[in-house]
Order: sequence, then C-alpha cells, then structure tokens
Amino acid sequence: MKNKVFSILICSMLLLSACGANNADNSVNNETAGEAESSETQTTENNATAAETGEVLSNSLFSITMPADLEGVYEAEVEDQQITLYHKESKDAGYNGMAYTIWAREMPPEFYGGPYVKKGELTDADGKQYEVVLGYATEVQWDFETYTEMPEDFEKLYDSAEDVVANMTGVNGATFEYLAGTQGEDLYGDVVAKYQTALDEGWDASKYEENGMSPEFYSISQTDGASGIGIAYYDTDKDGVDELFVGTLVDDELRGSIYDIYTIVDGEPALVASGTARNRFYVYSEGMIVNEYSSGALENGKLVYCLEPNSAEMTYQWGTKIDAYTNEDQPWFISYTEDEWENVTEDEFKDREAASEDYTDLEFKALSDF
Repeated sequence: MKNKVFSILICSMLLLSACGANNADNSVNNETAGEAESSETQTTENNATAAETGEVLSNSLFSITMPADLEGVYEAEVEDQQITLYHKESKDAGYNGMAYTIWAREMPPEFYGGPYVKKGELTDADGKQYEVVLGYATEVQWDFETYTEMPEDFEKLYDSAEDVVANMTGVNGATFEYLAGTQGEDLYGDVVAKYQTALDEGWDASKYEENGMSPEFYSISQTDGASGIGIAYYDTDKDGVDELFVGTLVDDELRGSIYDIYTIVDGEPALVASGTARNRFYVYSEGMIVNEYSSGALENGKLVYCLEPNSAEMTYQWGTKIDAYTNEDQPWFISYTEDEWENVTEDEFKDREAASEDYTDLEFKALSDF
C-alpha cells in the first residue's frame, strides 16, 4: 500500500552623511546634532526590533523567540527539554491545538521515526549531546467541523516552526548548531572519498564488490572516470537526515540510475543497497525507493520499498512485474509480499505500477567535482 509521508534574516542598512563645518562652533553643533541623530536612529532600530520579535521561551537547555505577530495566537507548554506550541483558540475550544514541538532529546534517542524531523544538535555545558527535532501532530488539531482546512492563524503559527528553531539558542552554557548532523556533505565525506580512492587505485569489479560497492562503477570508470559517477544527497525517509545516492552520469538511457544507497544508522554511514545495470534503483514519489530489475528477455519488474529512519533495512511495499515466462498470454503481476504474486489484467497492472515519470530527479554532482 502506498504510504504517504508528511533564518529569517532581516537586513537593514543605514546611510549617514555629515556636512563639514567651517568653524569650531559649527563642529560642536554638528557633534551634538550627530549624537541626537544617533540616539534617534537607535530608538528607531530598537522599536523595529521590538515590533519583529515577541516572547522569549526558555527551558534548562535552550531558548526560542516567538514572532511578535503571533502574540495571543499561541499557548506554550515549557518542559525541561521540550517546548510545545499550541493554537490557543483550538485548545480553548476543547481540541488539542498542537502546532509543533521543539525537543532536545538525548543521543542516541530511545526511538526513531514518527512525526519528528531532526533540525540540529545541541551540546550542554558538560559536553552531553542532544539532537534537536521538530515534532508535529499526526491528527487534525482544530475544530474540523467548523474549519474544513487549517484556520489561517493556526497555519501562521504552524509555518513559524522552521524559523523559530533556526534561531533558537542554547542556555546555561549549552550551544546549538542548526542543521548539524543532517546534511549529506557533512555526513558522508569518508564514503565519497572511497569512490575516489577506487578510481585512483584502479579497482576492478571484484574489489568494488568486496568493499560493498556496486561493480557497475568499474565499468563507468573505464569509460567516463569520475565525471561519470554521480553523487546526490536526499532525505528519503523524511527524518531530517540526508541519505547518500551514488549513481551514473553516463549519457545513455540509464543516466540517473542509482547503484549504491547509504543512510545514517546510530550516527554512522551504513550501506542500504547495492545494484547493477540490470538491478538498479530510483527515488519514487514521497521518498520511496524503486528497484527496477530484469531477469531476462521475458521478465522485468519494479519493487517499491520504504527506508525506515536509523535503519539500513528497506520495508517492502508492493511490486509489479511483466513475466511472460509464467503466463505468456497475460504476463502482468502484482505483489504485496515479496514472494506472492497475483496475475492481473493490464489495466490493473498500469494502475499499480510505479510510473517512471514520478521518479524524483536527484541533483547529482559528478564525483570529479568533489
């Protein structure tokens, strides 16, 4: 079954100009005027700041500043490691009203997954580390009988989450780094370097396989070198942490195909899957992964998986295949378990097959650019 997965920088410039004076008295007057102008400017800036920022909320680890235009819209629940924002109108009306929660949870956390997206890392004064996650509700939180869609001010509060967490700060000696531990460039440097090492040392197909890498990269290296190997980062499992995809940039019908997939497990890169030219991967809509395979001239298929957070295991969702070996007259099959296939009509097959036009176009960069 197809699963659906769910700093603001304000810059201001002040141009000050002063006219020269012809005598000392004028100099004094100009200095006085300059002080008055500076004072007036500072007052204006302070008023602007006061108009842009609102209530400061703090717990034992971090502090957040709410936008001033949300005053009266929200209600906050402050806990030791967590601050949760609620839509006040919905909460007062008897609905939960949760907009989002910001949680600094100890590393490694007791569980992964769920409606939590990693947004950075925090280290307290004693050096203890926490990962900061944004959490969202999994059910409707407002009066859905009155509002068929999210109320406007609820949506405004909901949409403030990213900016609020991006500008949060550590307290009591703690430090917070926004997006730390989430970006592929920071997570997979050693893995990417291994592909360059393989090219530099001229590994053969067997050595690629011995090192948990697709032997297809040997063929690519022989024709296109580092410029034919593509590197892309993309958060497939929607936990806020990038996965690494290594594929081909060779200019043929397989361009953009993925042969190796890596994810982060317990803070370290881990291989998810490795393929070949006849057993390759693509990122499908909503972050699922499609394995396209061919078992011969009369059989080929597409298997759809989900990658679970903090796991190198993929969970099977469904598959389709054309298998004329089994049924030459009606070769269309669908499965919802990996070992049981149902013979179906062509229309049923087309309705279920993962269409290639729904594949995600990853932003591959050539290995030669790293």
